[in-house]
Amino acid sequence: MSKVPAPFGYEDRSTDVKGTDSHGNYAGTSLRPGANTNDVVLWTDGKPRVVPEFAHLQWLQVADENSAGTVLVNGYLPAESRWTALQYAGGHQGAGTISELVAPAGYRTSNAMSINSRGDVLGSGTRIATGESVTLLWPTLAAGPQVIEWSVGFPQDLDDDGAVLFRDPTGNGGHVWRNGVVLPLEHRGKRQFVQAIRGGKVVGHELSSWPNAQAVLWDSTGAVAPIDGGGSAYAINAGGLITGQRSSLTGKAAVWRDTAFEAELPLPDGVSGVSELFVVGADDSLFSKSGSGPLRWSCE
Repeated sequence: MSKVPAPFGYEDRSTDVKGTDSHGNYAGTSLRPGANTNDVVLWTDGKPRVVPEFAHLQWLQVADENSAGTVLVNGYLPAESRWTALQYAGGHQGAGTISELVAPAGYRTSNAMSINSRGDVLGSGTRIATGESVTLLWPTLAAGPQVIEWSVGFPQDLDDDGAVLFRDPTGNGGHVWRNGVVLPLEHRGKRQFVQAIRGGKVVGHELSSWPNAQAVLWDSTGAVAPIDGGGSAYAINAGGLITGQRSSLTGKAAVWRDTAFEAELPLPDGVSGVSELFVVGADDSLFSKSGSGPLRWSCE
């Protein structure tokens, strides 16, 4: 475990890591000093750099980063009174390039939420004529963005093969959408909350009564199995490394390999827990946040 440093002049406790390229670099945000907005931060070889190209935007959030080092950024463009979703590529090597994720005609982009290893992007938007919410998918293997109706559910995560994980808004599990075919995930009667998908496997948890829960793993057929001693599961990588909390939604932060328990995560002195939203790299590096700032774990 190591602490992730904030940029000079920024506060650790107002800094977040939201994505990694799994090659020692990562991305996130930190609260701009003296302002009510964030700046985008890239860590290259562990050293933070504030990205000035986003300074004209407000309420910046980093959503994800893929293995090529492309970072998803959401923010508000005050000059045009609208939200925008952007890709920032090449920033770990020098001055990066920014491209906007444009919705198809008749739609408006709301945000981007996930980018996979080949560069597909998952986001959400609205149909301008009716104001209805839709899922937007920007695939690298197609000529333009694709619209998926929200009748499938709420978009949650994107797999490396372009499959989209949807969660049921009522807590009745989820579905995996792959090339227009929808696979229902096994539902065992309890409220289920799907969280992430990778390599065809989905993780989440079944809730009995807060904070009592059981972490679960769905395989590529949609069949569900309990995760040994897990209360929650929030993220998974292609190697089956899962992060979550032991025993309940308020348990100790821990990792599993598929359904088998591996270890609790060490924490700094004086820190009793971390937030639930982990980042898991393909290199098994992990990121989360304590009250004193972001943390990084790696296996050596």
